[in-house]
Amino acid sequence: MFDFDDLERALEAKVPAAGYAQDDCSSRGKTEKARAKHVDHTKVVRIWAISDLHTDDHHNKEWIEEMNTESTADDVIIVAGDISHKWEIITETLTFFKERYARVFYCPGNHELWGNAQEDSMHRLHQLLQLCNKLGVETAPTEVSVGDRCVLIVPILSWHHPQWDVEPEISGWHGLLPVDQMLSDYLLTHWPQGTSIKDGSAALAVDKVNDQLADWDHLLTRRRDFREVLSFSHFLPRVENNPEKRYLTHPNLVFGHTHFGYDLEVDGVRYVQAPLSMSSERHSRGTTVALGDFPDGLPFSHPFMVWHSRTGWAPKSQGAWSAYVERYGRRPDVTWLIPSYVADGLEPAPSAGITPKVGWLPGRMPVWLFGPKSQRIQEAAAESRKISERLAKEAAGTYRRNKNHAPGTEEPLPIEASEVGILLCKGNIAVIDVREGECFSRPANCIELPHPSKTNHFAALPDDELLDLGERIMAGEGPRILVGDPDAPASCRHAALLLAALLRLWPRSTSRKTTTTTRLSSGKASTRDVRPLRGGFKAWQAQGLPVTKVAREPIDVW
Repeated sequence: MFDFDDLERALEAKVPAAGYAQDDCSSRGKTEKARAKHVDHTKVVRIWAISDLHTDDHHNKEWIEEMNTESTADDVIIVAGDISHKWEIITETLTFFKERYARVFYCPGNHELWGNAQEDSMHRLHQLLQLCNKLGVETAPTEVSVGDRCVLIVPILSWHHPQWDVEPEISGWHGLLPVDQMLSDYLLTHWPQGTSIKDGSAALAVDKVNDQLADWDHLLTRRRDFREVLSFSHFLPRVENNPEKRYLTHPNLVFGHTHFGYDLEVDGVRYVQAPLSMSSERHSRGTTVALGDFPDGLPFSHPFMVWHSRTGWAPKSQGAWSAYVERYGRRPDVTWLIPSYVADGLEPAPSAGITPKVGWLPGRMPVWLFGPKSQRIQEAAAESRKISERLAKEAAGTYRRNKNHAPGTEEPLPIEASEVGILLCKGNIAVIDVREGECFSRPANCIELPHPSKTNHFAALPDDELLDLGERIMAGEGPRILVGDPDAPASCRHAALLLAALLRLWPRSTSRKTTTTTRLSSGKASTRDVRPLRGGFKAWQAQGLPVTKVAREPIDVW
């Protein structure tokens, strides 16, 4: 993870440099004008970046080895942590980059400080810096100069600090584990006596090592000489770069290295995160890992390009979470509403003023649909295949339901037309007509999404069209009501299963311990899921619910 940060705000320590000698800014006091006289103006240099490489994952190792490095001999690459906890893999990966790029900048992540009980994590950090010095990998602030352009690059060592988490906790749910019971860092890092992750002293100890890498007084004085500054670290520099807790699979893991593609401006500073992530994550949620065409959007693998010596900073790239935040902002105050993938294994715990619910905030398109189009198409196709395989197994009598879910929780729950009438009066729902073929009348104000011709492919729509459709589908605080052909209920069920998957609205996706179920009582839904109308359009009409006539296309007479 790296960010374009303002040094006056990000860097507080100001002590003389010592220890790991490198070609840093304190030894390069030339002015930009003098420097330009000795530089080849025809030379092209690009700065690339990548984080969370995890090259102990053999698929990631293959990804790195297949990178297109034919024209990178003059380029710079930033490696922002989490290569591995294995010393030989760290060495091998840094050597690989050093052989293919003119300059390599690096800061370790949390995985690099893992070790057995005999390995002190601070000692490992110093060993890593010594290894980098030996390999010629840069860990201190310095500059990249090409012609009359110059970028100040500032690596920042960091570690997670408990006081960084300043937003409200999830409420209305039982079963959330404290962070020290779910995060391997607490088990696999070992700190000097008197130093601990829990009280933040580990973060402070790591931060002090920055003081050994640069003369920060001199650096801050020179900072104004640079129009372009790029700082990077492994952990997130601001809480705004993190999704709200309710969106995290483990809501207590809020402090960084999120494996989310991000490109977001906050208070005039651009923050970018380009994680390779685990191969399983790229496979299961490639839309939220991706940042533009990184990492899997082109025929060949490549890091994320940050800067070009002729054009400057790379254009803004599409990341699902950053696009979602730009569209809707952040709402950390909403602590009782969680997606189904978070609700799995938790128990609702209603209390005074708190009614826990599963779903998304109304009117907001699910975040993964903000991802790059190529990734959306792949992910939607994968979900469609899963549903088709399920239906085929059901027909063959070989389908086995998830044993961790209560009976019926993987099945869209039908709704009666009388219940729909109550919700319509309250304006709580979105009605989706999934009937195929020619229709002469439809539910009033419905969304036309015939199945499977559109239900199966709406993720491939252009971004603007998809956003309009997605927000209409997600309008209202109640469920999505699917109206199908009464003579083909299996088609409506198929559409419900598929939409539930595509919208991340799996019905009542909670554990067997959960005692509450999805019901409609006095017009209130306990979850915001997808529900087929029992009896389809005939039931809609029989209940006297509003209908709109469909204008037929005029017939040309020859």
